[in-house]
Amino acid sequence: EGWIDLRPDLSCICSHDSITGWISSNDFATGSGRKYASKEGQGLGGLRAHVDAVNAERKVKGLHPLVALHVDDWPDGAEVTGDPNVVFLEDEDAFEKIRSNTAASNNREEDKSGLTGSSIIGGTAIPATSLYSSVCVGGTFDGMHYGHRKLLTLAISSVQPISGRMLIGVTRDEMLTHKAFADRIPPLEERMAGVLEFIGNLAPGMKNRIRCVPISDEYGPPGQPPESESYPGLQNDFDALVLSHETLPTGRKLNRYREDTLGIPPLKLLCTQRTEPHGMSSTALRRIRSS
Repeated sequence: EGWIDLRPDLSCICSHDSITGWISSNDFATGSGRKYASKEGQGLGGLRAHVDAVNAERKVKGLHPLVALHVDDWPDGAEVTGDPNVVFLEDEDAFEKIRSNTAASNNREEDKSGLTGSSIIGGTAIPATSLYSSVCVGGTFDGMHYGHRKLLTLAISSVQPISGRMLIGVTRDEMLTHKAFADRIPPLEERMAGVLEFIGNLAPGMKNRIRCVPISDEYGPPGQPPESESYPGLQNDFDALVLSHETLPTGRKLNRYREDTLGIPPLKLLCTQRTEPHGMSSTALRRIRSS
């Protein structure tokens, strides 16, 4: 989408050197991808090289230069392998991995045929054996940027369409004081309203099976004992947690807590890869607003 780089209203490009890998050829940005991180005669990879090339092209067209906005390093959770409870949803064989660990193996042929009971992610049919009866997802949901919308869309798409339920946990204000630029985070009520507005437009037919609640501890409702009243009216019967790979380490820690301390089964962790090529995050957005 090279035309985006030439938008007159663009002010910065946000990314990380480990994923940018741009070619800079003849003072113009001409490609992307890790394989182009360093190519003789065509510039070096990384965000700075790409932004320099973009700015050279913008200068020719009479446009103001852009700022390179670096994001934090990727977390270790992005490299998890070998955990049967973790499925990266963008992997080509993601749904086969889920199928192989379900008890409904006798329905596989029906699922592959695209019959009833499936859901959709990005136009791809999700087989019924890859859907869950009680799905949870949580976060700060500051600003409802692309990553938030993607996460909630994946969560909705992972719920059994007829009887499945979904819980959305939104972090309380008092748990966010340690975050960078915390003073730029909207209050809980505003963040919950943004979530509910998006979900209401995305899946209006599921509104009676979706709950949005404030969370005040590290694990939220999926980390509560079965008899707990910490979240009144909620039962810890979850079977899947949708999360981004930035929070995957916390999800795996929650699963160990469920097994070792609570004595209940682990959740299937449905993990989305980094939310977009330029690595936009709430922290990066708050940094922009602060400057």
